[in-house]
Amino acid sequence: MKAFKYNNKNNFIAGWYISDKVCDDMIKFFKKSKDVIDGTCNRYGKTGIYKDIKDSRDLSLPSNSQDTIPINYLIALKNVLEKYKEKYSFSNLMHGNWSIVENFNIQKYPKKGAFKKFHFERTGIDGSSLRHLVFMTYLNDVKVDGETEFFHQKLKVKPEKGLTLIWPADWTFTHRGLPAPKEIKYIATGWYSYVK
Repeated sequence: MKAFKYNNKNNFIAGWYISDKVCDDMIKFFKKSKDVIDGTCNRYGKTGIYKDIKDSRDLSLPSNSQDTIPINYLIALKNVLEKYKEKYSFSNLMHGNWSIVENFNIQKYPKKGAFKKFHFERTGIDGSSLRHLVFMTYLNDVKVDGETEFFHQKLKVKPEKGLTLIWPADWTFTHRGLPAPKEIKYIATGWYSYVK
């Protein structure tokens, strides 16, 4: 499995590539779905559609989906997770059980769309407090802009088809999406959380 070129940085953001076919199938699955909605986010403690912060169309999928395409994605993702645990063994030691508990998402960001505000994935005593690791797969290439910017690591990751990143959910991994002015960006994303 091909590794992300920055895996040598030891900043706890690491990635490997899954197959183009899995990515293409996920985009087709998204396009055929009747359950795609406008993406939501939180503003001042209230969840809603705020396109100035997050401009996306989202498809939420259960981790126990019976559809072949999401199952194939989760199998590919599991292979990436195993590589992450090899690289950062303490991510899996001295912990309780954890897995994908919440729904995961396929997201489409239109031209100039992004999750533009810096944010992180564990934000309070709600369900997000149980999040352990974040995963994100770029489902297509974006040639101009569209990077994911990690604030504290001073890292911008270019969207490359199949690149699947994993990183911790804490504030130390504050990040945002940068808009791509002329291209659509598709990602799959979600969380590994502790099981109650």
